[in-house]
Amino acid sequence: MTTSMTGFASASCPINSVTIVADIKCVNHRYLDLHFKIPEELRQYEIQFRRTIADHLKRGKVECKISINQNHDSAKQTILSSQVMRNLQELEQSVTAQYPEAHKLSVNDILRWPGAIQENPVELKAIADAAKHALTSAIHDLNISRNEEGRQLKQIIQAKTSLIKKLIQDVKPLVPAIISSYEAKLKDRIEQLDIEVSQDRIAQELVVHSNKVDIEEEIQRLEVHVSSLLEILDSDEAQGKKLDFLMQELNREANTLGSKSSNIGATNIALELKVTIEQIREQVQNIE
Repeated sequence: MTTSMTGFASASCPINSVTIVADIKCVNHRYLDLHFKIPEELRQYEIQFRRTIADHLKRGKVECKISINQNHDSAKQTILSSQVMRNLQELEQSVTAQYPEAHKLSVNDILRWPGAIQENPVELKAIADAAKHALTSAIHDLNISRNEEGRQLKQIIQAKTSLIKKLIQDVKPLVPAIISSYEAKLKDRIEQLDIEVSQDRIAQELVVHSNKVDIEEEIQRLEVHVSSLLEILDSDEAQGKKLDFLMQELNREANTLGSKSSNIGATNIALELKVTIEQIREQVQNIE
């Protein structure tokens, strides 16, 4: 499948008084390059988070941020400290035993006592599990986006590849015309110089020139590379590196074809080939 390397996704997972949020952003890179920004209490789980990402992404510079956000209604998750309550009860009994006329503690007094109200604690393991769940969800959404962009990239590359195939077909019939044109120029030049040259010598010169402008090998290689390119686009494997290599090979053949071109038609086709290949290469840089 053709998958883009760029994308962004965010997912959250609430747990008791907090919500874990995972943000993940991916851009182009030759390899899988992971960068994390996570709370220190979750640092011990970073290796697990890295493995989770590596199971789903093969290439790209990935920035992952995990946040622990306090819920707005976290007050509902508070509890009374049983230890503080026992201490207050013992102190009150001790005071009233010595001073019977003393007022008993009111509810307001108890609630305002330091440490009386505590947040319901969330275990670190539960937070880590929630973070992994949020991260997995974010990766899932990221891949949906990347696959859709990859589908669009595939269509663009296929259209450009069809243009390359057409250009290859356009250049094929130009080779005989190039040789015929050279033969006519050679004979005209001989006539202008008013010298006698044997037909065997002319034939030898034409053979030498034909070898110099023969682009049949380049055409065959271009056709093979184009066929390989389309096969890779239809494969389920990671495609980016293979496509990038093919772009180098296509560009090499287009350069050779251009250097052998001796008429304006073939030169223009070679130039258009190079431009089209470069356009494909720019798109390939976005593919995983």
